[in-house]
Amino acid sequence: MKTLKEIVKTIKEFKGFSRKAEISDIIKIIGNIEYDDAGIIELKEDYIVVSTDGITEDLVKLDPWLAGYYSVLVNVNDIIVKGARPIGYVNVISGPREIRNKIAQGVSDGLKKYNLKLLKGHTHPDTSYSAIDAAVIGIAKKVVRGTTAKPNQKILMVIDTNGSLLRRGWTNCFDSTINRSPEDIENMISSLINFIELSNNITCSKDISSPGIIGSLAMLCEASNVGAKIYLDKIPRPKEIPIHEWLIVYPAMGLIFGINDFCETKILENAGFSVEYVGEFTSDNKIVLSLNNEEEIFMDLSKESVIGIKK
Repeated sequence: MKTLKEIVKTIKEFKGFSRKAEISDIIKIIGNIEYDDAGIIELKEDYIVVSTDGITEDLVKLDPWLAGYYSVLVNVNDIIVKGARPIGYVNVISGPREIRNKIAQGVSDGLKKYNLKLLKGHTHPDTSYSAIDAAVIGIAKKVVRGTTAKPNQKILMVIDTNGSLLRRGWTNCFDSTINRSPEDIENMISSLINFIELSNNITCSKDISSPGIIGSLAMLCEASNVGAKIYLDKIPRPKEIPIHEWLIVYPAMGLIFGINDFCETKILENAGFSVEYVGEFTSDNKIVLSLNNEEEIFMDLSKESVIGIKK
């Protein structure tokens, strides 16, 4: 087992985390945007929630079917963690026919799995590269943002740990959806939305994505201008995966919530999620990891930045 210092080094050197530093270049050109999983438009009685993602080229080359499938999954996660129910999907598929068709099959299987409608698609048949870029739109009665964590709030992690690891290059997808039925997926999504709608204690949320568990938490902390103390042994984890590997995994269904006070989580557990309180947000902008009575600072956000903003 790696030491805590080695675990910190592993996460910081992980490509899924380190590549986020490139975001700052775009922000300098386009301007500041709300640093969240999805865009939110408030209407009179509802919210429109929209997210977009491009699947990494490595995954497209190594497993175009999985890239297509995950173009649905990753955008759905960005939507549901805000409290919205996904209602439609759009995409752009690029590349030669053989790869395009495999991507399209993955998309088709993903849409069936999540009971989503394809609203619009675009095909680039003559590019020098292969890619799948997509977006999902959802509607919410209540939304939770990823910029509103406050010191002393408890950190709740909700992860589906019933799956298997799919390694494709540097990507480490822990998939728990492919072998689940659409009915199971619908039940899990509904449990999350109901949890958000019915609880008055949820203050912020973020899905766990390509930067891994700690990397995603760091993004939430930076967006909210807070720190965090995390007890690594409390994070829901399959027993067969070592902690240092699990922290750089992309769980197919993994979410982080900030909670004002302990709240009832049975609705999530009954749907199949593993749920644990793993720490709390702090005021010092330091992300501190604790394991076996040892502590290491993962990041000091007063001096460092996940997205590459100079401090």
